[in-house]
Amino acid sequence: MLHLSLKHLEKLFYGAFFIALASIHFSPALSSIAVFTAILSGILSLSGEAHERMLLRFQAFAGLLFAAMWAIDISNGASIATAWSSLQVMLPWFFLPFLLIIPMKSRVNPIYIGLFLAFPLWWVSGATLLNYALDWQFLSQMVLESKPLPLYSQVYHIEFSLLITAVLLGMTLCFEYLKTSEYRILFGVLYILLFLSLHIMSARTGLLGYWLGMGIFSFGKWGNKALWGRLKPHYSWGIILVCIIALFQIPSLKNRIQNTQEDLAAVWSGGDVNHKSIGQRVQAWKATWNIAQNLPENLRGVGSHQFDSALMESYERGKTSLFVSNRIGPHNQSLQWAATYGWLIVGAWWLFLGSLLQSVFSGYRIWIIGIPLAAASMFESIAQRQAGALAVLILFVFMANIEKYRGNIKNFPSIT
Repeated sequence: MLHLSLKHLEKLFYGAFFIALASIHFSPALSSIAVFTAILSGILSLSGEAHERMLLRFQAFAGLLFAAMWAIDISNGASIATAWSSLQVMLPWFFLPFLLIIPMKSRVNPIYIGLFLAFPLWWVSGATLLNYALDWQFLSQMVLESKPLPLYSQVYHIEFSLLITAVLLGMTLCFEYLKTSEYRILFGVLYILLFLSLHIMSARTGLLGYWLGMGIFSFGKWGNKALWGRLKPHYSWGIILVCIIALFQIPSLKNRIQNTQEDLAAVWSGGDVNHKSIGQRVQAWKATWNIAQNLPENLRGVGSHQFDSALMESYERGKTSLFVSNRIGPHNQSLQWAATYGWLIVGAWWLFLGSLLQSVFSGYRIWIIGIPLAAASMFESIAQRQAGALAVLILFVFMANIEKYRGNIKNFPSIT
């Protein structure tokens, strides 16, 4: 058995997450290797502590859940290889308890974690902002027509916005500790850059998750006089001013708001939704729901290998007005899993996540993870893309690191 000190395992663990987030943009295979290196470092750090035994129970449940989904696929006629292929992208989700072992006993300053995670997103965000500045009129018009802004990354724009949101929410919880950090200016610059990138790119799923999380953070800190007492008035007004400018002056964001209004109007009036992002989602939800609601006597779902054909048939039965080229996937994680694996799997998964959150986190931090995660999964099948699954892992790991030593930042040693 390989024996490494906790200090070395911490470096391996957080370094692996840095590599995973950096390589997801050009090499998904390398990103997967890095995530499983982080999982392995969590396993190697096991020492029999009470919180580890609790996480091991959660890990056993996650393993059974994964095995059940695999068995459902096979019972629906999929080969072992096909069932594995459909589950391997979301596999890291089922090792989430192992990934929380090191953060729950880590002695790494979360400000360093924020910097480490922000840097891989910084170069993609910086290039995106520069590209937007050079041709903002054309790109803003693309947003108005429900088209995503180009990214210098293999990651889909919605999942990229979720990666930014996960890192920004974690960095937000570090604000109160920045006064004692020598990296506060760098930290602030990176935060602003990612904030602007999120709003200029204006993927609605990421924006929804970020502002829901910020709302929960604000309410959670509302009664903390010690915190507000440390904030200078001009800092507070500066933050508010930046938000107002972002909301009312960024052309792509204004166009996204207008595009959303037009989308909703088309949905409510029964108009043509062929080139409306929200309208296409509503049609996809209806088609997926029609599969899922017909399964009370068949709780195992239709299986991943049959899901796509079942969805297209459901579109036809529902006499959708969407062109074939616009008949998108569910864009809703619960509905997709309900149709694919059955409602029992969906219930078991959310029970697992809710129980894990309650066991690891406290106070408003439970909700600052849970609510944005639930909202994002309503508008995107986040487990079906590697970057979406990675965003969830980063959110949990970063928040667990902060939870461990909240309010005691002065005692954090350096990572070096």
